[in-house]
Amino acid sequence: MNDPDITIPKGRGIYSLLLELKKDMCITVGALGEIKFPAGYYSYTGSARGGGGFGRIRRHLDVAAGRNPTRRWHIDYLLPHTIPKGVVMTTTDQNLECQISETIGSHTETIHRFGSSDCSCIGHLHLERDMERLVRIVTDAHDIKGLFKNFIPFNIHV
Repeated sequence: MNDPDITIPKGRGIYSLLLELKKDMCITVGALGEIKFPAGYYSYTGSARGGGGFGRIRRHLDVAAGRNPTRRWHIDYLLPHTIPKGVVMTTTDQNLECQISETIGSHTETIHRFGSSDCSCIGHLHLERDMERLVRIVTDAHDIKGLFKNFIPFNIHV
């Protein structure tokens, strides 16, 4: 994967990483065990309110590209099998990760327990078969009055 043109802005907040999985796959995801992932487009919502801020997105891209072999979070097990398609970011210090994820989940298929071991959400990974629809759902979920939202499409070659 080649991603030299991707610039992730500085800042902190909540992000939803958009991914493409080209074929059905069974992947062992840490303590969750084996999960069957249907081919399609996925949105993974996470928090980047800590010290590294939106730099966490660069880490995800490095895991997807095979430049970072660390497997710490659920998403780390899925990323190497996907093509990152874009990211939607909301700059905030508010804890809106679960609210945004639940909004996305109300319009898509939720992968149960994925990415939600530290909260009571059903999951923070969502599947949609149509990329354009997923982008609309995710950008709408991040459309919170008074907060800055940014969508960055990726032009990644595999």
